Amino acid sequence: MLPVASLLILVPLIFAAVTFFTKTKKQAAGLGFLGSIATLGLTLYAYLNFDSSTAAMQFFESIKWIPSLGVNYSVGIDGISMPLILLNSIVIPFLILYSWKEDRDAPNRFYGLILTMQAAVIGVFVALDFLVFYIFWELTLIPLFFMVNIWGGEKRVHASYKFFIYTHVASLIMLLGIFGLFYASWQQTGAPSFDIRELVAQFQFFESSLLRDAIFLSIIFGFLAKLPVFPFHSWLPDAYTEAPTAGSVLFILLKIGGYGLFRISLPMLPNTGSPELIINMLGLLGAFSIVYGALVALRQKDLKRMIAYSSLSHMGFVVLGSAGFIALSVSGAMFQQFSHGLIMSILFMSAGAIQTTTGTRIINNLGGLAKRMPKLTVLMMVGFMASLGLPGLSGFIAEFLVFTFSYVNLPGFVLFALLAIVITAGYHLWAMQRAMFGVYNAKVGDISDINSLQVFSMGVIALLVIYFGWNPSPVLNMMITNSEAIVSLGAAVGV
Repeated sequence: MLPVASLLILVPLIFAAVTFFTKTKKQAAGLGFLGSIATLGLTLYAYLNFDSSTAAMQFFESIKWIPSLGVNYSVGIDGISMPLILLNSIVIPFLILYSWKEDRDAPNRFYGLILTMQAAVIGVFVALDFLVFYIFWELTLIPLFFMVNIWGGEKRVHASYKFFIYTHVASLIMLLGIFGLFYASWQQTGAPSFDIRELVAQFQFFESSLLRDAIFLSIIFGFLAKLPVFPFHSWLPDAYTEAPTAGSVLFILLKIGGYGLFRISLPMLPNTGSPELIINMLGLLGAFSIVYGALVALRQKDLKRMIAYSSLSHMGFVVLGSAGFIALSVSGAMFQQFSHGLIMSILFMSAGAIQTTTGTRIINNLGGLAKRMPKLTVLMMVGFMASLGLPGLSGFIAEFLVFTFSYVNLPGFVLFALLAIVITAGYHLWAMQRAMFGVYNAKVGDISDINSLQVFSMGVIALLVIYFGWNPSPVLNMMITNSEAIVSLGAAVGV
């Protein structure tokens, strides 16, 4: 069988390296698209050969790297990582097509960074060794920093450094937790190992409950800041808003924070010193992020900034569903990550098209765009309706699972978070009515609809949002299988 997990990293990385040396925009975009299609082909091969009925690791590879420290190059794919690899591999080719006709400086670096980002994110998803995991985790910072810093808006320098500093400091705190886990396990077993599964399994045998809590909180802090949730979110609105459209979509595809929750934190949670306290803490953070993000989105005048805060609100569902610690609530949190990536890709592409065409993102300065941009209006409406959780679209499935099954263990937090449903519908419908309908604002000039490549790119993603809204099982089944395995760890110790 093909070494799929390694190839999923190497293929976009090789194409990225070649793309950096291209001379023309056509060459850079062409190689970027070819690399993304090759990655998509490998992903579909892995998906079609994937067994959703087992939580076991598949496509496993392991090579000794630093034996004296127990470091191995170990990679594999399971039902936690497969949907997120699929999400990235689907969206990236359409992101490149969407950007095909855009004029920008240094296209070789632009498309090369997109592929570098894809390789780094997939590297996080397949890594089974903490050192390999952390290397790819930190590598994701580089393309995103330059994407904002070089091609971003007026405040791009501030936004790029703020993003880098916030998330890098959080990553360093996470690294301290990883080293604490490593040394405590080494002391316990007498053999060094950076294997994620071995260290997570060994965590329960640490005698000091204070040490277990300190390690757990250090590691999960890095995940919550990267996700992000309130109050670790302040880098998000600036970075998402100032990034170019492609950069905003890449931020949306950066699902490594939520992935870390499912891969590392939730299996460790039942064996912490204070599991009930931590569950309530996560429930509070998740519910408050849902409501806070929706309230702040409601008062935004900038369309892209509104979408950024709505993303914060939606990430609250990931944390709330995780805190519910029931197989279907955790599965809903996982599905929220997958669905959110598709939906927000449409919305950021829509906001980018409006800014490029009209020269503004201020909602009150728009109006009546549906008369001149009917294709964009339809696609944007699909994205907005999915984002507010309309039944029949993928966003509804995730929110329904999180609310319904988190209520079993966290009824108070769920009832509080339910307030966001009305607020979320309000800001989406308000923005749509003000920007796309009503009287056409002649001040934006004589504008035209999005081009055929943009229609195709956004249209395919919109169809996937509809498809997974009616038939989530192609990815939800594997999520449920792995969620049941995670929750069973808690049942064994009475959590």
